[in-house]
Amino acid sequence: MITTKFGGTSLADGQRFAMVRSILAMDDRRRFIVVSAPGKRHPEDVKITDQLYRCHEAARSGGDVAAVFQPIAQRFREIIRELGLALDLEDEFKFTLWVMERGAGQAFCASRGEYFSGRIMAAYLNLPFVDPAQCVFFDDHGQFDGEMAQQSLSARLSGLDGAVMPGFYGGTPDGAVATFSRGGSDISGAILARATGAEVYENWTDVSGILAADPRIVANPQSIKSMTYREVRELAYLGATVLHEDAIYPVKMAGIPVNIRNTMCPEDNGTWIVAESDAPAGAITGIAGRLGYSAIQVEKERSNTEVGYCRKILSCLERNGVPFEHLATGIGSVSLVAPTALLMAHRESLLHDIHEAVHPDTLQIIDGLAMIAVVGRGMAGRKQVAGQLFSAVGQAGVSVRLIDQGTKELNIVLGVEESDYAKAMNAIYHGFFPNA
Repeated sequence: MITTKFGGTSLADGQRFAMVRSILAMDDRRRFIVVSAPGKRHPEDVKITDQLYRCHEAARSGGDVAAVFQPIAQRFREIIRELGLALDLEDEFKFTLWVMERGAGQAFCASRGEYFSGRIMAAYLNLPFVDPAQCVFFDDHGQFDGEMAQQSLSARLSGLDGAVMPGFYGGTPDGAVATFSRGGSDISGAILARATGAEVYENWTDVSGILAADPRIVANPQSIKSMTYREVRELAYLGATVLHEDAIYPVKMAGIPVNIRNTMCPEDNGTWIVAESDAPAGAITGIAGRLGYSAIQVEKERSNTEVGYCRKILSCLERNGVPFEHLATGIGSVSLVAPTALLMAHRESLLHDIHEAVHPDTLQIIDGLAMIAVVGRGMAGRKQVAGQLFSAVGQAGVSVRLIDQGTKELNIVLGVEESDYAKAMNAIYHGFFPNA
């Protein structure tokens, strides 16, 4: 049995819904389906989810919610008409608008794109509709409860030969709707795959698998044929957007391989994500990066002899609610890298607290950094990997501000100036994929 998830681009209009049905018909093992909200039909279009967030903002600010919601309802009416369905959602549209106008939460508003998409797909495929608000649970603090969801969803699906479930959202103990972060339908698909005991979790999107680099930065990067759960999490965390990083947990626990496929090119094999890969140690799987980082640099002579020095600095970040992603140390220096957006509101108080805690000789925050990760297997033991990496960025004239290598020998992360980001990405990619 195969569990499938279709992204927003795959469900943008009635024609795309029809393509999904034809894909499902190619293999009768594809019986459990997760759907996203309709995405863009063309570059100037607006995603349904973004329009729904605007509905919530209009209600919050006293605006005309009905005017914002009308094109959303019309888009779903067009899909129903294009598919020739005798499905009437008018009462549900009216109820949704009524709830929004009376101050519905942001999660409820945002979730309606997946909800209506699921209702239409279930009618189109003549399959049962499963509302995740009743079986994919979040706790009182809005955190996903994986084990409870597993039990509840398995019970809900018991006896069903197939079903359609909206992605992205679930329910809380008090009956409210809660959502995952954007792209969370990937997580919903993984949860459904685990609950159904699927042989494979197929994630259908608008590209033929995961690419070795961001195509917006590197022209025509090659696709990755096979990679491990750990590798895809590393790439997703550092900016690769094909699969949500948290979608790996449920399928990894159950040992279910993931296949990233292209709805527009269903004959392509895509990328396989598995527990173990047969690629040789030292092989580079892909490159990912992200802008918008800052480095908190703390320097003090002989700080390496002070017991608890780093702990005091980290305690200052904790008190100010600032997470850090990378830590580089030297004799007398510590650099912590954090997302600039999460640091902005705490800059002055954080600097004050660090100064009081460790009395540094020099303390500063450097903005405008980009982090680039080279992800592969067993890289620590292969000298040529680091040599190729620094040779590539050096020949491109890029200055490396920070280096961090994970203990799992899975990645090497470089910090560079944002102005050098595209140059560094291209240099690294062509350094490791010279024939691409």
